Amino acid sequence: MAEVSLTQVIVVVGFLAVLIAIQIVLRRNAQGIGSRLGRGREIRLVEVTPIGQHERICLVEVDGQRILVLTGRQGAGAFLQLGQVAQPTAQAQP
Repeated sequence: MAEVSLTQVIVVVGFLAVLIAIQIVLRRNAQGIGSRLGRGREIRLVEVTPIGQHERICLVEVDGQRILVLTGRQGAGAFLQLGQVAQPTAQAQP
């Protein structure tokens, strides 16, 4: 039978400690990391609202345009283009 040395145990415990630390950091910063990863995407799901047992309305942004999508059991049933996304304006401070 192979013997396990103290060095091997220390390496395994250290590796597991690093993995746990990374998981904690990612969970605490999930919102910030997620928003940074979403940059550069042209399609973004803004909100989903159920309107029935099997139907939902989804608000989607596609390349600066907002679109409502009605989905149900049979898939996407209807689309409604709402127009451009309003860009926030910078306000001058006195």
